[in-house]
Amino acid sequence: MKKIILLPIAALMILSSCKKEVQQVNQAFSAVYTIQPNNWSTDNDGLIYTASLTIPELDNSIYTSGGVLVYISFDNTDYYEALPEVFDGITYGAIHSNGYISIDISALSGNVVDPPSQNISVKVILIKAEVLGLHKDVNLHDLGEVQKAFNVK
Repeated sequence: MKKIILLPIAALMILSSCKKEVQQVNQAFSAVYTIQPNNWSTDNDGLIYTASLTIPELDNSIYTSGGVLVYISFDNTDYYEALPEVFDGITYGAIHSNGYISIDISALSGNVVDPPSQNISVKVILIKAEVLGLHKDVNLHDLGEVQKAFNVK
């Protein structure tokens, strides 16, 4: 009987001596860019307009394994919307590769669209893959939740 009682106690002692170590990592890179009306270009007669942002921090590691989050805000507003998004029949999207992000706009109807006539603020958040893994339940479409989880200003 003593052996049966000692076995669980020994197992508890062994398991309780294991210690999980959490390594402190940089949470995320965040920056706000401004796209001015003259930054938009088209090469298909106004069906799609594109504005490119140079982002050297978007390296191959983040491109292949991390997270790239893009949010936009129009002048005179105090909130950001996650891309892709549709506003007033206009679709806004983002594509990225090493060192840049392109924001594109087009009409939901497929018709010609006018480029924005106001400044657009773009918030870019880059997150390394291992940090993403630590925050699996974060709603990446909610900027406030992302800022809190990844300690982004």
